[in-house]
Amino acid sequence: MITTFTSMKGGTGKTTITGLLANYASKILDKRVIIIDIDPQGGCTSLFLGPEARETIDGKAGPTIYNVLECVRENTNARALIQKALIRSRYNPDVFVLPGDYRVTGLMSMGETPDLLRYALEDAAFAEDLLVMIDSGTSPFLVNMAISAVSENVFVPLMLSLQNRKPTADTIQLVLRQRKRLGGIIPVGIGNAKWEEATMESWDERLRSTPLLASARILQGIPYSKTLLRSEWVDQPFPERLLPIFEKISQAVLNGKTPETGADGSAVEPTDD
Repeated sequence: MITTFTSMKGGTGKTTITGLLANYASKILDKRVIIIDIDPQGGCTSLFLGPEARETIDGKAGPTIYNVLECVRENTNARALIQKALIRSRYNPDVFVLPGDYRVTGLMSMGETPDLLRYALEDAAFAEDLLVMIDSGTSPFLVNMAISAVSENVFVPLMLSLQNRKPTADTIQLVLRQRKRLGGIIPVGIGNAKWEEATMESWDERLRSTPLLASARILQGIPYSKTLLRSEWVDQPFPERLLPIFEKISQAVLNGKTPETGADGSAVEPTDD
C-alpha cells in the first residue's frame, strides 16, 4: 500500500503526520514501514536517520531518491537500487527511509515527468503488507509526483488559516486531475475555538457538495503541541494522548483494516542489515 500526506502549503505538518503514522503503524500495529522522502529539505530523512544524515547524503556516501529517479530516467529497472538505498531508522527498527535529496527539484527543469516516482515504485513491487508513505515537497511538481505514485488514497493536511485555503484547494484539484481518491483532510494545530469548528464544517460542506469528493471526510484533528514541533516523540513510546487520533487516521489510510502480514517472495523487502 502506497499513500501520501501532501500539500502545496508549507508548514502544514506533512512530515510530522508521516512520521507519527510510521511510528504508530510499526509500534502499535506491528507493521513495517517505508518512507520515500522526495522533500528537498529531507524532513523525514533527518527525523528518522538523524541530523547528520544530510551530511552523509551531500557527501554522496549512498544512493538517494535522486539516484533512484535518475535510474528510471535512463530506462533502467530501479528495484536493486531501491533495495540498496533503503536505510533502517536509528530510532525505530521497523521504519526504513529512502533518503531525500535536494537535487529532485532540478528534475522539472530537465523536462521530466512527475510519473518518474510511480515508475520506480512499480519496479520495486513492494510487498503488500508494507505501508509505504511518500513525504513530498510543496512545489506542484513534487506534489504531483507524490500523488501520481500512490496506490490508495491521498490525504491533505490543513492548517486552519485563510492563507491555507487556496493551496489546500489547489492540492485537491491536483488529486482530482490525476484521478486519484482523496481519503480525507487532516486539520493540524487545532484547539477548541468556535471559528476552527466553523472552518472545518465549511470544508466538510464543500467536500459533500462536490460529487467526486463526497466520499472524503474531515478526519480528527491533531492538536497544537510544542512536543510535536520539536519532534521529541521520534525515539520515544508513541504519545498516549495521540493514540485515539492515529487509530482513526490509520483506519482511514488502511481502509479500516490492517492487511495480513507475511512476505511476498517476489517483492522488494527492506533488509535486516
